[in-house]
Amino acid sequence: MDPSKLDEAVARFEEEDLSQLQQLDGFRGLTMLVDRSNGKLVGTAYWDSAEQMAASEDTVNQIRQRVADTGGASEPPQVERFEVAIDTFVR
Repeated sequence: MDPSKLDEAVARFEEEDLSQLQQLDGFRGLTMLVDRSNGKLVGTAYWDSAEQMAASEDTVNQIRQRVADTGGASEPPQVERFEVAIDTFVR
């Protein structure tokens, strides 16, 4: 992403997209990390099950692309999927 557009992308996500994610079946939460020096953004979303994550793909892909576009990304978002092995977040 363009480092100068990173804050705009994060703000738009928080204002316009986060509530949409929170309405999806099985959505547990999200962590977004940024490196302001190079414009890199990494988001990790947490789901109750792999099936619920898969069912959300159409909506989540649209959100990912909107964040990338707002941030002036020159490439499409990269996606990797992992299973949580250890979770220390307090619920």
